[in-house]
Amino acid sequence: MKAKSLIVLLLAGIWGVGSWWWYTCKVKGFCEVDTTAAQMASGTAATGVTALASADADQTNQGGAQTGADEADKADAEQAKADADKADAEQAKADADKVDAEQAKTDADNAAAEQAKTDADNAAAEQAKADADKAATEQTQTGDADKAATEQAKADADNAAAEQAKADADNAAAEQAKADADNAAAEQAKADADKAAVEQAKADADKVTMETDSTTQGSDIGPATLTFPTGSANPKLADSTQAYFEKVAQFLKDNSSATVTIVGHTDSQGNPARNKALGLKRAEMLQKTLVDLGAPKDRVTASSQGADQPIADNNTEEGRKKNRRVVITPAK
Repeated sequence: MKAKSLIVLLLAGIWGVGSWWWYTCKVKGFCEVDTTAAQMASGTAATGVTALASADADQTNQGGAQTGADEADKADAEQAKADADKADAEQAKADADKVDAEQAKTDADNAAAEQAKTDADNAAAEQAKADADKAATEQTQTGDADKAATEQAKADADNAAAEQAKADADNAAAEQAKADADNAAAEQAKADADKAAVEQAKADADKVTMETDSTTQGSDIGPATLTFPTGSANPKLADSTQAYFEKVAQFLKDNSSATVTIVGHTDSQGNPARNKALGLKRAEMLQKTLVDLGAPKDRVTASSQGADQPIADNNTEEGRKKNRRVVITPAK
């Protein structure tokens, strides 16, 4: 607004200076005074008279011009005022339009800023909601995954435990079955051994059995005690007894100075003379067995003590059995 006022004042000043110059030089003719004075000084009197007359005429004209100039000044002033008022009005309108435009721009900027803020707030709210929904979904999915993993782990553990329990049960059953089988086998073996022993004892009841002294030195063999069935003088030898006689025969063949003494004994049942004869018969039978196996007869002697040297009670069957014996003693 100040710039507009300054422009108006500048234009008014220019207009005033121009009007003053026009009035002074054109109307009053003051700009030509120096030229007229020179002409008057160097010119003729006629020229002076003419100049005087011209001056009077000019004076008259200047009077009329002054009146016109005043009117022109007044008109110009009014025109300048009208122009200034118009310019002021236009400037005021322009300023108002500018202010309105700036205000509109400011309002638009404010509205845009508020709208942008609202949009940003809405976008932030929507994003926050979306993030919250996503987080909730992920949390739900994570929870479901964790739950599924936990359930799967539990199921795996249960399956593993069940499989382990089954394996343990199978192993235990297998071990128990093996133990039972081993026990059964052991019991069967024992039963078989007992049965075989019974059968062997039953079979040996009618055969000559023996007990040996396992003490040996070098290639020597120990003595043996052979047991005979009741009243028998010529029974068969048991397998173990046969094997022993084969060793004794080989012992005599391997050792030229070795000898074997065979002494027969009986229990107290019956006639003593008959018992002594029975004991000798049994000793001679065993002597013949050794000779048949290759033993030199002159190094195998047979004799009998009958019932004179019992080693057990003849009042019991067990004692009488022990007394019915033949004692073989190998020696070098």
